[in-house]
Amino acid sequence: MSQANRVGKQNARERVLAEKIARQKAERRRKQMTIGGVVVLVVAVAGGVGIAVSAAKHNSTPYLAPAAAVVDPQAKSSKATGIHIGSDDAPVKMNVFEDFRCPVCQEVETAVEPTYRQYVEAGKLQITYHPARVIDSHNNGTGSLNGANAAACAQDQSQFMPLHDLLYANQPNEQTDPWADKSALLKIADEIPALKNSADFQACVTGGTHNGWVQANADNFNKLGLPGTPTVFIDGQQLSFTQTSADAVLQYFQGQLDAAFKKDGGKAGTPTTIPTAPTSAPSSGSSSAPSSGASSSGAPASTPPSSSGSSSSSAPTPTSSKS
Repeated sequence: MSQANRVGKQNARERVLAEKIARQKAERRRKQMTIGGVVVLVVAVAGGVGIAVSAAKHNSTPYLAPAAAVVDPQAKSSKATGIHIGSDDAPVKMNVFEDFRCPVCQEVETAVEPTYRQYVEAGKLQITYHPARVIDSHNNGTGSLNGANAAACAQDQSQFMPLHDLLYANQPNEQTDPWADKSALLKIADEIPALKNSADFQACVTGGTHNGWVQANADNFNKLGLPGTPTVFIDGQQLSFTQTSADAVLQYFQGQLDAAFKKDGGKAGTPTTIPTAPTSAPSSGSSSAPSSGASSSGAPASTPPSSSGSSSSSAPTPTSSKS
């Protein structure tokens, strides 16, 4: 056999082997993106990638809504799945579907929180929050469920927003699930005096009192076919966080608020005060991301979060963020 033929056959074998390896890698990626029948949809969100799951992990806890929960027309559910912040006569209505373990949720929250807080307190804006569990679909986690339940328990004590802020300030890496241990959440909540001294709150968190409510939010999230977390509506119009810096996110968000306020008549409702979280450094188990009340002047990290801003990181080793 000539040298040319031998080289040709060797090259052919190498091509076949390379194609086989490529097929195996593609199959592994396909399996990674489908866990337990949960299909993953990847969407661009705030410079990262959101991963939304078509079916959230279920739990059988009975449905029990937190205090003052409301039926939200945007959620298209007869159940009281929302938590209101702000006055009822505020002209602009905002709806937020979020997961406290979602990195892109934290990025957006960090960028826009000071602005939406000003609008709420000025009587211009009312927000309805829907904490859900999306990232839990990754590695059979329970941290999103426990975090959202803790927020609902805080709502029972009129402390939803302080804990809301602290959960984002102490958000763990989404590839880990330290909030599966409810004591980690209680440690975060201890920074809020009204919660640290509340036996009812502690029992609510450890007992998973509002787990069924969180699951109802997750089920409704999937029923609505939302692309991922965070999903935000202003006066029924879904926002598109495709910007690549915190400043750009804020500029876009404030523009949408101002346009809605003008369209709604430009007259504010009743001013209100939002309870604030204590200012302190994140706990040792948290990520290094800034708190939700931090200044929005800094751009998000150049490396996108590792999983779901929009939902859970379904892939075992995702390379980009969710939301």
